[in-house]
Amino acid sequence: AYAKQEVMGFIAAAVAAVAVTAGQAAPKPHLIFMLTDDLGYNAPGYRNSDLITPSLDVLASEGIILEEYYVYRFCAPTRGSFHTGRYPFHLDAVEKNLIPWSMPAGIDLRYKFLPSILKDAGYSTHHIGKWHQGFFTKAYTPLERGYDTTYGFLVGGEDHYSQDANRGGPCTEKNVDLSRNGVPCFGENGTSDGLWSGDDARYNGFRFTDAAVAIIMNWTATDPPMFMYYAVHNTHSPTQAPERIQAQYSHIAWPLQQVFDAMVTTVDETAKNVTDALKTKGMWDNTLFIWCTDNGSPVAIAGTNDPLKGGKGSNWEGGTRVPAFVAGGFLPPAQRGKTFPLGMIHIMDWYATFAGLAGANVSSDASIAPTPLESIDMWPWLSGAVRTSPRNETVYDHRMVKNGSSVGNAVGALRIGKWKLVVGPESQAMWYGHFSPNSTCGSNKTAPCHPSLSYTECANTPCLFDVVDDKTEHVNCAGDHKTGVMSILLARWEELANEYHPPPNPPTQDKAYCDFVAQNHGFVAPWLPEEK
Repeated sequence: AYAKQEVMGFIAAAVAAVAVTAGQAAPKPHLIFMLTDDLGYNAPGYRNSDLITPSLDVLASEGIILEEYYVYRFCAPTRGSFHTGRYPFHLDAVEKNLIPWSMPAGIDLRYKFLPSILKDAGYSTHHIGKWHQGFFTKAYTPLERGYDTTYGFLVGGEDHYSQDANRGGPCTEKNVDLSRNGVPCFGENGTSDGLWSGDDARYNGFRFTDAAVAIIMNWTATDPPMFMYYAVHNTHSPTQAPERIQAQYSHIAWPLQQVFDAMVTTVDETAKNVTDALKTKGMWDNTLFIWCTDNGSPVAIAGTNDPLKGGKGSNWEGGTRVPAFVAGGFLPPAQRGKTFPLGMIHIMDWYATFAGLAGANVSSDASIAPTPLESIDMWPWLSGAVRTSPRNETVYDHRMVKNGSSVGNAVGALRIGKWKLVVGPESQAMWYGHFSPNSTCGSNKTAPCHPSLSYTECANTPCLFDVVDDKTEHVNCAGDHKTGVMSILLARWEELANEYHPPPNPPTQDKAYCDFVAQNHGFVAPWLPEEK
């Protein structure tokens, strides 16, 4: 059956190529990218029976589930990688995740963002939800980086109900972060958009979904093809979910898990509403829909990466290998209903993949960007034209601790083929189970959790894992492969030291930031004059 499906995939790809050659160019597909926040490997419902996610489960079953899908270990670099087509370690966000908000930093303006090249190729481009790519000046914000419209928040996390973004921040007053097309939404924070009732009415997950649905429902057949980047705020902290959805998990004893699981079900409702709108408008048959998450779950806050090792903030598979699938009517019929157990794909690969489908120029920033494009066009593999992923290498991270090119001066991880090199010390070297923190931490969530997040491995000597046969990283094979495999990976690791690494982040400017927000009626917005 598998062989037959493969043959059909080759035939479908060949027919498409002939059609284009004959001058029957197919319309460019709508590209809908839904990025979920802080949801680890053990999700959604097709992996974890605790989770109620019927829409995501059906979409995945009708598309391609990607089992070796990689991102960075935390938020902003993953998003920057998607937008630039570069490895995260080349981006300014890797040092401190662009936190706190009073740090004047963002993704280097010399990179041309994905929506910009898609707009040049005739697409309408829309951003919904979280940004977290820098905003200290207007030049770093969504409209200036290629989006036609934007509705959401600029920082990396906020209260799901009040839109307060100052949680633990530098200012004494609230920092409300909610804006539409570059203009703060004064008076709208913590209020209903009129389409929901109860505590659903003020919840970000539904507020942003309504905006996404409205954009889709306003599309007409004479409009350009659509690119939508919907960066869902769930399941990022604070751990909050509507009571209506929490009630579906009343059978779960641990209150924290009830709320977290309800946040996942909220994501499912979001996916349903967006895809239903695409179907209602007749767009679905020409849509490529991607759903994935930005990093593993933060096991000290809430979530699960089971059975993988580690979590958000680590280079273990639990921090960097996440759930993902491709769906939509544009996917060739012979490719639907598949799982790709093998085949690396990195979030940055959508840059070249989308550009290829759109006929966009992926080299438009080549003369000024600090590093060459590293994204690979995955469409031949996804469409069935080739059997294997074109990606054979993934650099999880290569953080330079100080100048120099020896292994001892950088930390991170690298995978070539099935072999993964970890150059530590790498923390979270544990397996945190089906949900973490769990009830052993105490009902008030203040008791210490075991095992410790600070437990480290690979501090003195690099580790080696076969992450095809041992994706849980239980067996360090370094002692068995001191030559051969290890020498190849270590040589590549040394080469990476010669590539571009961003300079240190600038110091924070707490007073300038907080003074601006106070003068801006408590709302977040670009807070420094434009750079010359």
